[in-house]
Amino acid sequence: MQLQLNYTCDVCEETIHLDFEKSFEEKKLECPHCGVVYDFSEDDLAKFNECYKNFVQRMKESKKKIPS
Repeated sequence: MQLQLNYTCDVCEETIHLDFEKSFEEKKLECPHCGVVYDFSEDDLAKFNECYKNFVQRMKESKKKIPS
């Protein structure tokens, strides 16, 4: 599963398609509209990774509860 969502840039207020895996690997996110770069600290990445793992676990648990 690949987690993606739309994020609104704080500078230009345009929508960015946020690819979490790519942003996590590059430790940054660049707005394609205005060019602003959001750099992620190691602490940001650790918090994100923990939240992402919890989200995936909840999705798996929810899937188990739905009858096929």
